[in-house]
Amino acid sequence: MDEKEILILSPYDNFVYALKAETTKRQYPNRLDRFLSFIGLEGSIQEKCNRLFEISKSKEVLHLHLIRFINSQKIRIQNKEISEATLSNYIKAIKLFCSMNDVMVNWKKISKGIPPQKSYSDDRIPTMGEIHRLLEHPDRRIKPIVLVMISSGIRVGSWDYLQWKHVVPIERDDSVVAAKLIIKNTKINNRTYYSFITPEAYQSLKDWMDFRSLHGEEITEESWLMRDTWQKIDRRGNSGIGLAKYTKKMGSLSIKNMIYDAWKIQGIRTKLVSGNKRHEFKSTHGFRKMFETKCQKVMNHNNIKILMDHSLGESQNYHRPSVEDLLEDYLNAIDLLTINEENKLRRKVETLQIEKSQYDKLVAQIATSDKSHQEQIDRIIYLMQENPKLANVKKEILKKI
Repeated sequence: MDEKEILILSPYDNFVYALKAETTKRQYPNRLDRFLSFIGLEGSIQEKCNRLFEISKSKEVLHLHLIRFINSQKIRIQNKEISEATLSNYIKAIKLFCSMNDVMVNWKKISKGIPPQKSYSDDRIPTMGEIHRLLEHPDRRIKPIVLVMISSGIRVGSWDYLQWKHVVPIERDDSVVAAKLIIKNTKINNRTYYSFITPEAYQSLKDWMDFRSLHGEEITEESWLMRDTWQKIDRRGNSGIGLAKYTKKMGSLSIKNMIYDAWKIQGIRTKLVSGNKRHEFKSTHGFRKMFETKCQKVMNHNNIKILMDHSLGESQNYHRPSVEDLLEDYLNAIDLLTINEENKLRRKVETLQIEKSQYDKLVAQIATSDKSHQEQIDRIIYLMQENPKLANVKKEILKKI
C-alpha cells in the first residue's frame, strides 16, 4: 500500500488533524458519528468515515443524506429534544470532515433548510443562595474552583493548564486586593490572556495549596491548581494521607463532572421534570455568565470582554487598556463578585482603614502648612484628583481649614 493510497483511505485522520483543543477532540468525532450512524454506516468511526468518503463521490447522494439528516433533527427540535445550536454543532463537524477531505458540498443550498440559532439563551445565573449551598459540599476543591470561576469568568477548559505560577497576587498597603490569573486559550494558537480573581478566591486557592503542602505534597510554581484527592482508606484500614506527594492533575472534564454532581448532591439542581430538557442554569458555564452579569453593573463593557477573552470586533484596534487600567476597573466589581458576607465586611473595614490613614496624613499636612487658605484649598482639590477614594471625606477635610 503506497503513501497515496494511505491518504485516500484515511479520511478520519484528515478530520482529526484539524482538531486542536481538547474539547473539540472529544466532541467533534461524536457529533460526526451522529450523522454517520443516521445514514446507516456501521463499524468503527474510522471505517464509517472511509465509507462516507466513498459515498461523497456522488454529490447527489451526499446531499440527499444531509437533507434527510437535517429534517430528522428539525423534528427533534420541534419536540424540544435538542436545540437549534445542537444541530448547528452537528453541521460544523460534518463541514470540517468535508473540508479536510476536499469533499465538495453546496452548503449555500443545504443551509437554506437549517433553522437559525437563538441569539440568546433563556437560562438564568445561579443565585447567591444557591452558590452558598454549593460551597457547603464536603469536597474542599469545590470552594476554590467555584470562587475562581465566578470572580474571573474563565471557561472550565482553562483548568487543564492552570498552575500555581499562573496566580499572581497583587498587593497594596500590605494587603492583597486581587490576583492576576494567566490563562491559556487553546482555541486560538495556544495564546495566553489574563483576568483577575478576588482576594476571597485567592485566599481559597492558597488555603487549598497550603493544605496539600501540609500533607506532604511539594508545592512549586509548576504544581497544578487542581489535583486528585488522597484522603482515602484502603480495605485494610490504612490511611492514604501519605500519598499526597503523588499528584495527578484533575482535568476540566473531571471538574465539570464533579460540579455537575455537587449541584445534585446539595439538592440544588434536581432531576429534570418530564418534558424539560434543560436546567434553569448551566452547571459550570453559569459561573462565567454570573461574572459577566455582576461586572456589567460597574465595569466598562469592553473591559469585561477583554477579561472574558471575547472579541471586541473593530473596537480591538482602538480600545487598548493597560493591565493597571483593567485592574482599577475590576476593583470596582470586587464586592459584587465576593460571595462570603464576612469577606465583604472585612474588605470594607480595610478600605476604611486605608482611607482614614490617608485622611490623617492629609490633615497633618494642612495643619503644618504655612500656605494661605486658598493655597490649602487648591492643594486639597489637587490631592482629590490624584486619589478619588478621598472624595467622600472632602467636606470633612475642608472644615479643618
